[in-house]
Amino acid sequence: MKRRLFVLCFVLLIFATFYFADGYYVRMVYETSKSGIFMRSEEVYETDDIKVVIVNTPQSFVWVRIKDKWYIGDSDVLKRTFPIKDLLEIAYDYVKSKKLDISRDGVYRFNEDFFIIEIFVIDKEIVRVTRIVGDVTTTMYINKFPKHFDIKSIISKYKFIEESPIPERFFAIFKLFLWSNIVEGKDFLRIIGYDRGGKPLELEINKKEGDYKVGTYYLKILKASESSLKEIKNALRDY
Repeated sequence: MKRRLFVLCFVLLIFATFYFADGYYVRMVYETSKSGIFMRSEEVYETDDIKVVIVNTPQSFVWVRIKDKWYIGDSDVLKRTFPIKDLLEIAYDYVKSKKLDISRDGVYRFNEDFFIIEIFVIDKEIVRVTRIVGDVTTTMYINKFPKHFDIKSIISKYKFIEESPIPERFFAIFKLFLWSNIVEGKDFLRIIGYDRGGKPLELEINKKEGDYKVGTYYLKILKASESSLKEIKNALRDY
């Protein structure tokens, strides 16, 4: 049933985007756990320094990366947000950080202490990525279409709000994560995830106390490997 649903959505999106071009993707994301099955469809337009991800179902929203800045919103107004990575970017970052070779076609499975990443390559392109963390399995299907689009025309549809939710210096810290989840509290922001070496990394940004102070904010290190600690110190060396 899931396979038939994926094929149907895939065909519909082909017809809906027939007049677009090179660098455009359709992505279907499935997530399964004990609580059920989640599905999301995305359209992705990407150049060297601009990426636009339009999420169609089950909720409609857009996130955009322009160079080293990210924006998100559910209308034509997009607000500055924390760095965002999709599963494809996570796969590429993992392969790069581990210096792995996935140049041949096939299925590559990498087992870490806390998660598993599986990468399916056809014609030297990643077409599927699966991540397993505990009882949660997330799979992204990537389908690339050759066509033409004007990325500047696409982003001109949106208004970008530049106000940053936290000091700019902290954004360098997010780059240390292979991926992360963000928990926002009344007086804190907690970032929970894994570093690029596959080790747990958990940090907190608040206005009360921590290991480093940046402006009126503090960074508290809750869990980090030795290599991540060094990278954090380097990123915040002047603070």
